Amino acid sequence: MSNKNIKDIYNLIQEISWHFGSHGFNGECCGDLSLVEFMALKKIYERENITIQEVGNALNFTKSGASKIIDRIEAKGYISRMTSPDDGRVCCVKVKEKGTEVITGIMERYSTYVDNMLKEFDSEMVQNIKTVLEILVNSAHKQGKV
Repeated sequence: MSNKNIKDIYNLIQEISWHFGSHGFNGECCGDLSLVEFMALKKIYERENITIQEVGNALNFTKSGASKIIDRIEAKGYISRMTSPDDGRVCCVKVKEKGTEVITGIMERYSTYVDNMLKEFDSEMVQNIKTVLEILVNSAHKQGKV
């Protein structure tokens, strides 16, 4: 692949990030959550009995970095800490009702946003876009932190 294509792909990813970042959706990303707090809350929402370490791993943060993010989300009343049902020495986090309402509301708004962006495309094109994005995300996870 030519160096020009790589630069173009990078620029396109950056442009997508800009539109889905903190200003791209009616001037906000995620209510009173920063993008990183939203991503952490989403990881916690998607997985029952997730540890702080696992949240950190999912976001490529250290455990202490993840703890700081968890502290901020907990202070907003969206999550609570609890002892792991599997190991009493391990701290897990779970989403509270208020957090579920916030995360589902944000995801619904963004789903509508994406639906409106893609409504002119046929289902095959939408599937192709999904496939390419999955490939990029999976490659980014394999690559790890830059």
